[in-house]
Amino acid sequence: MTKQEAAPAYLRRDPVLYANLLEALRRGSAELLEAGEGGVLLYERGCGAYMMSAASPAVAGRLLGMVPADCDLFVGHELAYFEQAKARWGFPLSQICYSAAYLGTEPLPLPAFDGALRPLDRTWAPWILRHYSHAFGGLPYMEEAVRRGVLGAFPTGSNQPAGFVGFHEEGSIGMLEVLPAWRRRGLGELLLRAAVNRALERGALPFAQVIEDNAPSLALQQKAGLTLSGTRMFWLMRE
Repeated sequence: MTKQEAAPAYLRRDPVLYANLLEALRRGSAELLEAGEGGVLLYERGCGAYMMSAASPAVAGRLLGMVPADCDLFVGHELAYFEQAKARWGFPLSQICYSAAYLGTEPLPLPAFDGALRPLDRTWAPWILRHYSHAFGGLPYMEEAVRRGVLGAFPTGSNQPAGFVGFHEEGSIGMLEVLPAWRRRGLGELLLRAAVNRALERGALPFAQVIEDNAPSLALQQKAGLTLSGTRMFWLMRE
């Protein structure tokens, strides 16, 4: 079996946990470095991350040894080698999260909303940067996010969105923000479902990643119809 055959065979064992890896392969943004019965290692060109799954400590050690010394961003799908990977490159920052994915093929119904969903163009990037509570990457990142597709929820009679949602570089649904005055009205579910449907329109696997202690967001994923992974994954980064 070739690497190109072995990788999806391995990853389809848990399509929720490995949604980001499957999507990277589907859209051709991944350089597949290794794949077999024991694990997968790839380089995702969209966000510049090395992404890995390893079924045993021996495989984890071998695959980690294939990652370059100048790695700046690493994604692991098993916590068993979290400390090993963190120490190997001296990453100062880390996030442990759950993966969430929509495995259906039919679009999700949208909750009632007195307003309209509209794509935001590049002129909205500074506004998004000001209102996104987890903003990173500055204005250039937001401009690229708009290019990838950001939806705004415009209440009837308002010329500004009450919230928005977009996609990160590696294809995950993110940048989900509801402005304080509009919270607790179901807009988060509306935006998340709309993003899932947008991903389906593109032929993509809709997925998101939620930090492990963000209970409201984890509950929202399930309420909106996504499935949460049974185990956690992690990101390691320098900034």
